[in-house]
Amino acid sequence: MSGSITGTTDYFWRGYSKSNGKPAAQANMDYEFKSGIYLGSNITTVNFADFGFENRSNLEFRPYLGWAYKVSDNWRFNAEWTRYIFNGKIFDQKADYNEFYISGHFRDLLTSNFFFSENSYQQNHPAFGYEIIGRYSITNSIQISSTLGYNNQKNILQYNYLYWTAGVTWHFARNIGVDVRYYGATHTATKYYAPSSLHWEFHPHAVDDRILFSFTVGY
Repeated sequence: MSGSITGTTDYFWRGYSKSNGKPAAQANMDYEFKSGIYLGSNITTVNFADFGFENRSNLEFRPYLGWAYKVSDNWRFNAEWTRYIFNGKIFDQKADYNEFYISGHFRDLLTSNFFFSENSYQQNHPAFGYEIIGRYSITNSIQISSTLGYNNQKNILQYNYLYWTAGVTWHFARNIGVDVRYYGATHTATKYYAPSSLHWEFHPHAVDDRILFSFTVGY
């Protein structure tokens, strides 16, 4: 059993912000069995900037279930199902949806992720993406890491996103850590909508380059 509580200056998510560029609070609980099966749940405050709409979502729940398999001392893989559940609507529409992950890990140095949703944000279109994460421990308490990812959501959010991060994490106590991270994104494609067509109003722009601070307490 493990868990954590995090405060962050922005809920940056695959190229865009889920907190409208504002601070967010996050909590996670996870339990792993000896068989490699694990399950847990994450809860995060959100702000989709849909002001003026009733029943706006301000919380995102993400239960998940997965299986991790160790091939050797160097390689391990895992597959995971998760569901994004919002406590209200996003721009006056229900937006809960499933997502599936396949991940590969080389030691604790390199991770590759592929994610797929058959009906992202309940907009009747699939979405997918992939990312590579590299990390290196300078000392027992300081680690540098970087992410490069691509998020194909043009049919749902109007844009595809190429995003990146680079930062350092310092564990100044066993279960307490601070993360300072530079991140940014850019659009790689845009879907045109005719003015007369009906479409969802949630079209978050790629975030500008900025610095993100996070503080985490775990157990």
